Amino acid sequence: MSAESTGAATDDEGRPYANGFRPATYEWDGWTCADCALCGAGAECADCEACTTFAFPYPPHWAKDWAKGMPDRGVEGFGGPGGMSTGRGLIDDGGDWVLIESNRDAAATARAAGHWVVEADIRTLDPRHPALRGVRRFHGSPPCQTLSDAGKRAGWNAAEISELQSIMWQASEAFGFLEVDDLCSLYGGPHHYFGDVVDGMEDHPDAYGYGELCGGGHLPPCMTPADFRKWAASVVSDERTALMAEMLIWPMCLVQIGAPLVSITMEQSANLLKQTPALAEAIQSEIVSVEGFGWAWCSWQIADAADYGAATHRERAWMVATRYDKPRYAEEINGDAAAREMWAHVLKKTGKLPDWTPELDRCIEPYQGRPALPTVTVAAALNLPEDWWADTRGKRRVNPATGKAMGGGSFRLNTVGQCVTAPWYGVRFRPADVPQGEGTITISLPDLGALVGFPRDHPWTYIPPRAGAKGTRNIAQMIADGVSVFNGAAFSAAVQGVDWYEPTAAYQAKLYWLDAGSRNAVAPTTPAPPWQAEQMSLFGEADDKQLLRKLFAPRTPAVPVSTERVA
Repeated sequence: MSAESTGAATDDEGRPYANGFRPATYEWDGWTCADCALCGAGAECADCEACTTFAFPYPPHWAKDWAKGMPDRGVEGFGGPGGMSTGRGLIDDGGDWVLIESNRDAAATARAAGHWVVEADIRTLDPRHPALRGVRRFHGSPPCQTLSDAGKRAGWNAAEISELQSIMWQASEAFGFLEVDDLCSLYGGPHHYFGDVVDGMEDHPDAYGYGELCGGGHLPPCMTPADFRKWAASVVSDERTALMAEMLIWPMCLVQIGAPLVSITMEQSANLLKQTPALAEAIQSEIVSVEGFGWAWCSWQIADAADYGAATHRERAWMVATRYDKPRYAEEINGDAAAREMWAHVLKKTGKLPDWTPELDRCIEPYQGRPALPTVTVAAALNLPEDWWADTRGKRRVNPATGKAMGGGSFRLNTVGQCVTAPWYGVRFRPADVPQGEGTITISLPDLGALVGFPRDHPWTYIPPRAGAKGTRNIAQMIADGVSVFNGAAFSAAVQGVDWYEPTAAYQAKLYWLDAGSRNAVAPTTPAPPWQAEQMSLFGEADDKQLLRKLFAPRTPAVPVSTERVA
């Protein structure tokens, strides 16, 4: 592979482009594993230096052309600690996926879970890499900090969103998907478009006719991914908002280099739809428009992980797009009613819907009339008494008028939990007769992950930057940011065409002991590394342990957090 050419820009037939126009192409000499003598003699790509170098940073066997019958190759942008990939593995563990993640602890966690991880800022990677020509599926979970309620909401700025939307509308032109009826202006011909004569070209013999170079087709790509990223970042105050553009950059570049891409899925903060629907509209329009991808399906909806089996709420915006056919579980719905419900807060304030919104006339409904999976309370998920309470924000002042703690942060365990956030690592549980904020029972990080949907043996990994660093909050942040395994399974099944219900029901039953004879059992303390013993213990003081051992039976212990960097 070489850098982009510096010579005269010509088309496939050798004709020079006019006015200095240069298509944004990725130069490649065409070499693949098919040309490798070592692999031709029977070596594996992983043992072949040529294939490994060619495919880097992707798996060496991606140096081979993908062929029908091989496992589907997929790229997951912003892969995090592996929530989406764990969910995907529940319903189909035969895929061949690469995760891209910049956070070193999340990357190490996903790698320890068995995934191929490219630890890099996704903006430093070029999706036109020839090793990606076999990619059939793409998923992205861009950072949501600028959109979420917990962040500074920079992504809610209407002026910024409008500018970014306009840029994203032009992705199809930037990456070679804009079809025009006249390309001759690229070669100095008389037309901007057929019939639109360029000033000064009225005497050209083809000015009012149709000449050799007046054919229609797609404009060649005119921007590199790096240029488009720079353009998108230039209009927002927080560059993380511009990462939404990756959801168009990667699929369009993959298709442009010949990848047989058939599906795109995306998970984001629910506020993407509720507060900044213009970005969702831009992505949807570029995917389904005949001036863009022209794909068969692109749906947007908000889905709560608790509706799919999790013990805590996690509302997220989900997009599903398929190239040729409808996805599994596809349903047509009343788009007007869905829009009025989605943007009821805007209707109430302005009397009208937002100016730019995605179509909501279709969605994914994984249940298809089957009984909903059991609702799991926090008490059931952690084997704690149903009448106990959780305090997520420490001791609060009491409102004298109501007798309740001020500022929230407390709830009974006999319900589905609130959305887990990073401060939950300090949650404390207490019986109802213990004052708010004075509970002594804490939570283990494996149990915190289970509330979101991660298996209790998920290998949470923290790489201490200095001696004595514990990393408890870092891991809790990973858990809070991760895709719920339950939603990951449902939406992966929709595009992969496999069933979601049975494997997810079995996973839920195992994760939350739904088949156990008794759920009223508190977990014993799992032995933890010395640097984390205090945080990893589910129990407080020794007296608490003694009392609880008398009251409750033990259960299978959780797996402690690893402190090792995974090679």
